[in-house]
Amino acid sequence: MKARERRRRVALVMGLADTYEHGIARGVVRYSKERHTWDLYGYGWMFRPVDALGYWRGDGIIARVESARDAERLGRMRVPVVDVAGAHAGRSFSRVTSDDLETGRKAGTYLASCGFRRFAFCGVAGTGWSDNRRKGFQQSVAGTREGDLALFEESLPWWESLAESGPLKKWLASLVKPVGIFACNDTAGLKLTELCRSLGVPVPEAVAVLGVDDEDILCEMASPSLSSIRLDCESIGYRAAALLDELIEAAGPARTQVVPPRDVVERDSTRTFTCDDPLVEQAMRLIRARAVERITVGRLVAALPASRRSLEIRFRTATGRTLREEMVRVRVARARALLRGSRLTIADIATESGFGSVQRFHSVFRKEQGMSPGRYRATTG
Repeated sequence: MKARERRRRVALVMGLADTYEHGIARGVVRYSKERHTWDLYGYGWMFRPVDALGYWRGDGIIARVESARDAERLGRMRVPVVDVAGAHAGRSFSRVTSDDLETGRKAGTYLASCGFRRFAFCGVAGTGWSDNRRKGFQQSVAGTREGDLALFEESLPWWESLAESGPLKKWLASLVKPVGIFACNDTAGLKLTELCRSLGVPVPEAVAVLGVDDEDILCEMASPSLSSIRLDCESIGYRAAALLDELIEAAGPARTQVVPPRDVVERDSTRTFTCDDPLVEQAMRLIRARAVERITVGRLVAALPASRRSLEIRFRTATGRTLREEMVRVRVARARALLRGSRLTIADIATESGFGSVQRFHSVFRKEQGMSPGRYRATTG
C-alpha cells in the first residue's frame, strides 16, 4: 500500500489588503486544493503578517517582502521562502513576481499610442518593482519622447498618507503639457488624479494618468475614473506555490520567475488622443465614438475633408497604425471590458463591440489577445 503523503504547512504572509494580494491568495489556494496535501496557515479571510509568525513551525512561506526588516525576520524562520513582491533585493529569497520591466514597457507603448510625446513617471523611491517599472517605461518611450522623462518619487507611506502634497503640486505645475504620466501603482495614480482635479488641471486632455494593479472599485469611483494595467496576480500566486513545493521537496539555489502583465484597462483618465495634425485627431475621435457602431473606413473618410489615401498616410504617420487597425483595437478593447465587467453572452458582446458575427469576433479576438473570448473571461473574471 502506498504510504500517505505527508501534509505540508505553508504560511501565506500578507494582509490581504488589496487586489494584488487577493489575486496572489486565489492562486495559492487553487494550487493547494489541487495538491490536497497543503494546510495554509491563516484564519478566516485575514492571513497573518510577519510579526504574527512567532514560534510557528512549518514547511514553507509565501510572502510579500516589503522591507529589510521583513526579510530579516523571514530569514530567521529557516524554511524556504518565496517572495511575491520584488520590492526588497537585500536577501536571496526565491521570487515569483510580475514582470515589472514589461509592465513599464506596456505603459509606454500605450501612452505613446494616445499620441503623447512628453512623458512623466511617479514612483515609490528605493523599491525594486517601482524601479523596474520606471526602467521599462524609459525604454519604451525613448524613441518617441520630446525632452527628458520627468520623475517624481516618494516613499510608499507618503503615497498612502494624506500628507501635504506641496512637492507633488509643484512638480505637476512644472510639467510641459500635454503629458502622459505613468504612475507605478494605483495609489499614486489616484493621488495624482485627485490633485489634478483640485488644481483644475484637465484630465486627460492636459495630463493623462495610467496606474497599475487595476483596483477596479477604486479606479471606477475616482473622478475621472483611472486607467490601470491589470497584473496576472493569480498566476503569480499559483506559480509561487508550485515553486515553494519544489523547494520544500529539494532545497536549491534561489530562483526568480516573472509573470507578464495582462491588459491596460482603459478608463477616462487616458481616454484621449493628442496630435499636431487636427485631421488625425478628428479621425481618432470618430473612430473611438463610432467603431462599435461598425463604421467602415469608407464612411469614416466620407465624414472628413480628405481623400482616403491622404488620410491613411497622415494617420499612419501620426499613430503607427492604419485606420482599420485602430478600429479593431477599439472594438477589442470594448470587448475586453464587457468580458470582464458584464454577464452578456459572447454573441451579445460581439454585437456590442461592433463585430459583424460571432465567428469574426472569435477570429479577431484570438489573433489580438492570443486566446478565445471565453478563455479571456475565465482568466480575468
